[in-house]
Amino acid sequence: MLTWQLWCALLFVSWFYFLWTRRRFYLLTLKIPGPQGYPIIGMAHKLLRRENVLKEFGFYLDKHGPTIFSWLGPIPFMIVSDPQIIQDIFTSPHCINKGIIYKAVDDGAGLGLFSLTDPRWSVHRKLLNPAFGHKVLLSFLPIFNNETKALLKLFDTLVDDGEKDLIPYLQYFTLGIATQTTMGSDVKLDGGINNNRLLEDYQCVLESMTDMCFSPWLSSKTVRQLFGKEERYSSAKSEIRGFIRKLIERKLARDAEIAENGNPSPLEKNIFLNLATDLLKRGIFSWKNVEDESNVIVFGAFETTANTVAYTLILLSMFPKYQEKAFEEILALFPDPGDFEVTYADTQEMVYLDLILNESMRVIPPVPVVSRQTSQDVLLSSGVVVPKGVQIAIDIFHLHRSKKIWGEGAETFDPEHFLPHHYQNKHPYAFIPFTKGIRNCIGWRYAMISAKITLAKLLRNYKFSTSFKFEDLYFVEDITIKLKTVPLLTLQRRT
Repeated sequence: MLTWQLWCALLFVSWFYFLWTRRRFYLLTLKIPGPQGYPIIGMAHKLLRRENVLKEFGFYLDKHGPTIFSWLGPIPFMIVSDPQIIQDIFTSPHCINKGIIYKAVDDGAGLGLFSLTDPRWSVHRKLLNPAFGHKVLLSFLPIFNNETKALLKLFDTLVDDGEKDLIPYLQYFTLGIATQTTMGSDVKLDGGINNNRLLEDYQCVLESMTDMCFSPWLSSKTVRQLFGKEERYSSAKSEIRGFIRKLIERKLARDAEIAENGNPSPLEKNIFLNLATDLLKRGIFSWKNVEDESNVIVFGAFETTANTVAYTLILLSMFPKYQEKAFEEILALFPDPGDFEVTYADTQEMVYLDLILNESMRVIPPVPVVSRQTSQDVLLSSGVVVPKGVQIAIDIFHLHRSKKIWGEGAETFDPEHFLPHHYQNKHPYAFIPFTKGIRNCIGWRYAMISAKITLAKLLRNYKFSTSFKFEDLYFVEDITIKLKTVPLLTLQRRT
């Protein structure tokens, strides 16, 4: 009779043989180069520290080419920075689902548009699309303008007061915009909500979700408790959920009043929370659907917009000649300093600011890497068939910095990359700050309009500078991109 030790040894050998033959099958089938790593763990050990993820991706892409294949433990995965292969993936009906790495988002933010699987994602996306229609976005302009007026007053206190980290100020500002435009409530008017604490809660949850993405064992509540990470994370989630629930309940109470006194305007009906609660009343959404989708949409609306504005200001501080060009364009539209009303027509006149925003998102993409997985075999335009169950990392960061696409100046900041004669012949998927294809970002137009209005007012009223050097920027992989060290900026008043 076999001893239990021998049984364990046989099971291990069988499992090892299964993994080896599976690897062999993928290698022979895909014929895509890449690092194979070690037996059992693959190259998982290279990605444990997210500070190194983008650096490691860049190293292997340089070594093996813009599409590589490897293993994360027993899981086959690809890293892609080739625009044509990215188009194949983003337009395939069999690559709609996000990668398994985003399971952490379900735990932290809820099961919403960000991570829902198809066909539920397609249903929710179709139902919620009206919340980001053009006419609805135009109705948000008074909010964008009014909140930026308040931001100017805040920035006035920072003038000639040394170097400052502007990101917390901008997050506070964009959170106020996000809750008004998507949830219909101004959190600043609610005395029961501590905005600084709320921002800390959101950052805690984001940090914890990212930890779980790159260290899957932290997905276990027991393991988080062992590492002392559970109590704060659980508390932050609870606070955010309570905040979102309060906004929903307030909205339902207002609906009851409106039912007695009259109907809302068509535009009000299309505000995100109005759509979601209407779907709840019709039995299409559950309460959890409303809560999850609301949580995800607020998170996405304020976090990426704050970072985009902040990183643009940082880059313009490092490259003052482009800041001056932007100032001249804005000065021609708004000759008087202080607060002013920016219309949608004004935003269309800010051509050079468009170049700057695009270049900022090229150099520092809001989301550096996104993940998909194949639900069926997928035929790529290269002739390769990617089997069902492969995880795919779309490396936007290195796509945007490819010298083959953007030339020798690919890794520096130069808005002229987006002049028509430079950009018009680029592959349509060479620049994808909000992704593209079937599952593109629902709020990309919202983010662009909000960012342009904010930047127009800030650049008209202040000159930004920094002692931090561009070449010293170190980018950290996160659900949204982060800087290892955030450059501090000095503000001087424009006249």
